[in-house]
Amino acid sequence: MIDTIIHFLLYLAAGLTLKIGDDLLDESNRPRAAWVPLGMAGLAFGIIMTLSEWDLILMSAIIVAVVISGKVNRVHYAIGFIMIGLVILVLGIPAVTSPGALIITLSAMVIAGFIDERGNDWSDVKERRNRVVSWFFENRFTLKITVLLLVIPYQHFIFAAVGLWVFDFGYYAANRFTGLL
Repeated sequence: MIDTIIHFLLYLAAGLTLKIGDDLLDESNRPRAAWVPLGMAGLAFGIIMTLSEWDLILMSAIIVAVVISGKVNRVHYAIGFIMIGLVILVLGIPAVTSPGALIITLSAMVIAGFIDERGNDWSDVKERRNRVVSWFFENRFTLKITVLLLVIPYQHFIFAAVGLWVFDFGYYAANRFTGLL
């Protein structure tokens, strides 16, 4: 039970610290302050990636989708990647029991994550706003729905899938904190 709570707290911390770092860079124009939360996000990402093959796949998909969508656009994000690498170097990666499942789930989640990132950018343009579509992409539901659908063939993916929802809760809750910074 305590393992499950810690698991979800790590996802919450990853989302919360990533968004705080993002907002310090983009909204508050305080790039020097962004190093700490982005480093903490990388630490949380790295630990999560060592917990299970499903967590590894999910977090890898998020990273790949964000990188290929061009969202990693400041040097400050490097601290997160360094922290991920160090944690994985120290703790190791979990064994992958099904390479086929890895390829299928990783591919599906990268595509969904990329769609979410592009859709989120699209929803910011007011001339093209459709209320339902904008709400869908503002809240990045493509990946959230995809992970729930992936639980159907891969039941062991459930904790990582719920972890994504907890991650996003932390990500969106950070708006409250960054408004105070």
